[in-house]
Amino acid sequence: MPRPSTGPRSPAPGGPDAGAAGARPEDSIAARVTGLGSTDRLPANPPRLFLAAAYALGLVLGFVLGLYGVVWVPEGLRLGGVFLSVGLLLALVGNTAVALLVRWLTGTRLGALVVLIGWAPVVLALGSSRPEGDLMLRATTTGYLFLALGALAPVTVAVVGTAKRGLTAFTLPPPGSSR
Repeated sequence: MPRPSTGPRSPAPGGPDAGAAGARPEDSIAARVTGLGSTDRLPANPPRLFLAAAYALGLVLGFVLGLYGVVWVPEGLRLGGVFLSVGLLLALVGNTAVALLVRWLTGTRLGALVVLIGWAPVVLALGSSRPEGDLMLRATTTGYLFLALGALAPVTVAVVGTAKRGLTAFTLPPPGSSR
């Protein structure tokens, strides 16, 4: 004759019902793997001074990338008749890397777009003609690619993936909860 149960049993270690450490029993395996399980331990928000410094870093690096990118657009190598612009590579790789860095530091989509906010005014100011005829960013295919790829790189970083915090960090309620 089996003994009567006194309550729910904990799963055997390493057994099929063993879950992640600290996981609630009502969370499914999929909820625990994707991180959409219980929200008992949410990460603390970083201090405001740290966030302000991260956003300022994004603005400054965006400004520097725009300035150096415009200067280096006409510089580059010719491989098989194809011109590889250093400024174009800087806009593509640099804007993407800095946008990823600032988004990682802040945890928000705005962090990636701050790079564009620092980059765009410099590039547009240096690309506009003046009465004296001075022009840094010429109307060539490389110049237009520099503008397009440099602007799309931070936007792509902001759109792809989910934000950890901020207004666009929507989280789903835990399974089984009725809101």
